[in-house]
Amino acid sequence: MTAEDEFNFTEAYEEVEKINEWFQKEETDLEEALQKYEQGMELILKCKERLKKTENKLEEIKKKYAPIQSVSPEK
Repeated sequence: MTAEDEFNFTEAYEEVEKINEWFQKEETDLEEALQKYEQGMELILKCKERLKKTENKLEEIKKKYAPIQSVSPEK
């Protein structure tokens, strides 16, 4: 199993939400903010990559089954 297979989109998205909420607080530590910002950006990048991969897979599936979709049912 690769690291990509172990990546959980939902968990990553929730973590980005938590980081965003943390930044909404009035008091933030500069060093911690920098660390959380980098972590958030890394998670966002992974989410975007997963979404693109999923989008590409959907297009492959649509092309593969296009002949089936274009067949009209007999009356």
